[in-house]
This record gives sequence, structure tokens and C-alpha cells, in this order.
Amino acid sequence: MPSQLRKIELALCDLAIDDPQYKTSRQKTTKLRVLGIRLPVLQKLVCDGFLFYTKTQKEILSIWDHVWKTSRWHEVLYLPLFYYRNHKHLLGRYEWHVIKHWIDRVENWEHADALSYLYSILFERYPNLVLPTLKKWNRSTNPWKQRMSIVSLIYYASPKRKAPPVKLVLEMVEPLITSYDAYVKKGVGWTLRESYKLYPKETFAFLKKHVHALSAISFSYATERVTKEEKTELKRMRKCASS
Repeated sequence: MPSQLRKIELALCDLAIDDPQYKTSRQKTTKLRVLGIRLPVLQKLVCDGFLFYTKTQKEILSIWDHVWKTSRWHEVLYLPLFYYRNHKHLLGRYEWHVIKHWIDRVENWEHADALSYLYSILFERYPNLVLPTLKKWNRSTNPWKQRMSIVSLIYYASPKRKAPPVKLVLEMVEPLITSYDAYVKKGVGWTLRESYKLYPKETFAFLKKHVHALSAISFSYATERVTKEEKTELKRMRKCASS
């Protein structure tokens, strides 16, 4: 297992390009070490494959699990996320029991959102299995778990995907509205925006109910898709409260 990690890290080091400005900008998002490799390059590397792709799916997951839990490089941790994004058909109950623990290492929004996408697929397929964990994260004091507990409910609304009940979405968003964490605030706004696409009537009523409590960033994200008239009404309500 360690040898596979070493091979992966060496492969990425060979792809690193001297671009101090880009590397510095990437370093601002994480405490992990950064090589400065752009995401399309990482995607291609995952698609081209590694030698261990000939192993069984459980063995491949075991390798990716080791990579995720032990590598110190930001770009290396992207690889298992991209692998399962490209092979989401492989995400089943067994995979859930392994990758649900990957959240414990999340410390930046990029990995958080990429992992949330995988969780959203699993939640769609196995709601009764995944939901208890999402609810537990929702009550956590860890802001990343809080953010991912709601972002994983919908991620991006799509007619091709089965949406969760609006009651569940709004019930899980509500306790996080007053969070002081910037990324949780963004997660609240993101989830309400996607909820509005699916359930405009119920979500707009929720926005009106909590219009005074929503942070500026949550409000901005949440109202991206509302009608012009609805946004004017919500802004008027917020202005009246602050005057």
C-alpha cells in the first residue's frame, strides 16, 4: 500500500510545473502541501489510469482509502475523489461505509465539495442508509461536517436525479442559518438556491420566514434563482428590519 502511494506521489511530482503565482493561490485554500498542478491535468491522470486499476474494486478502494488518509499533498487527495466521480456507478453500500470516514480529513472547500458530490450520489441511492449520518453531521460542531450535511442533500439540482423531500432539506438547513462559519453560510445559501430550483413555492416561503436571520452571503447565494419580484420583496423585508 505505501508503495502505491509513493508511485502516485512521484507521478504527480513529475507533472508539477514551475508556476509560483498559481501555486501560491492554491496554497491559500489548504494547509496541505501544494504542487500547483491544475485540475484538468489531475483529471487526465486519473482517466489514463494507474497499474492498480487491474485489481478488484475492493482492492482499488482500499488503495484510494490509504491515499486519502495518509498523503500530505493537496492534489493527491483529489485523485480518489476524481476516480469515484468518473466511476460513480461503482458507489454502493460497501463504498459508503469506507468513504463516509473521508470527511474526517476535510479541511478545505474544494475537497469538501468534491466529496459532497459523492455523498449526494450515495444519498440518492441509499437514503435510509446515508441520512442518519448526514443528520449526525448536521448536529456536529465541525463546520465542514455541517456544510457537507446539507450540500450532500442535493448538490446541484437536476431533472435526471431524484430529489429529497423539501421538508427534509429545509429542516436540515434551518439549524445552520445562524452559523458564524463562512463556509457553512455559503453552504446554506447554496442548498437553498438548489432547493428553490426544485421547490420554488416552499423554498420562497422559507426565505421569507428567515429573511432577517440569513447572513448576507447566504442571502446572496439563496436568491440567485428567485424571480425579480420575489427578490425585490425579500430585499424590502431585510431593509425594513435593519432600519
